[in-house]
Amino acid sequence: MTKALSAADVAAFLAENPDFFSEHEDLLTRLTLPDSRKGTVSLVEKQIDVLRERQRKSRQQLKSFVDAAEQNKDIFDKSSRLVLDLIAANKSSAFFDALERGLKRDFKCKAYSLLVFGKPRQINHFTSRIPADSAREYVGALMKARQPTLGVLRDSEQDFLFRHQSEKVKSAAVLAVRERNKRIALLAIGSEDPHYFSPNLDTLFMGFVADALAKLLPRHLPN
Repeated sequence: MTKALSAADVAAFLAENPDFFSEHEDLLTRLTLPDSRKGTVSLVEKQIDVLRERQRKSRQQLKSFVDAAEQNKDIFDKSSRLVLDLIAANKSSAFFDALERGLKRDFKCKAYSLLVFGKPRQINHFTSRIPADSAREYVGALMKARQPTLGVLRDSEQDFLFRHQSEKVKSAAVLAVRERNKRIALLAIGSEDPHYFSPNLDTLFMGFVADALAKLLPRHLPN
């Protein structure tokens, strides 16, 4: 008595004979497969659908790569312009004006703050000096971060950084400014666009701004 073939037997045979259907092309038009939208379709139709779906996913992936590249170039251009303006400032007033102008003009911020760690003092309308221990209670994780933090902040972090402007912020970038292991400041930039500071953005260029601030900021701080 001939043993009935199992699905595994058929699968194993086809795996060992990948050219089987080239010698039995008539079978291709007779084979049908279940389809959630069309009921049943021929194997050829199914292959075409699979190829179309792969094409669609490839186009989506390519578009996401292009979009990310454009966003990163935009951030790079803005970061470079900001840093050059900060370097060119020869007075403290010009330095802080350049920083604010860059945040408003290029990054289109609706809220921003610069928290410098040290003896309490209000330096200007968006720059405050506060003890690191006081800040650590609210933004300790952001202070420890080795890379800029992008995206949506915790409510407590956002309220602490942006104060009365907190409700305007839908996405943010927070840059920990440090010289080696010494924490100098936190720069917080807020946008009304929930996607502007996406966690998927490359942090390299924002990190460049933080590194530049670490070198330039101390010389413009009051004693």
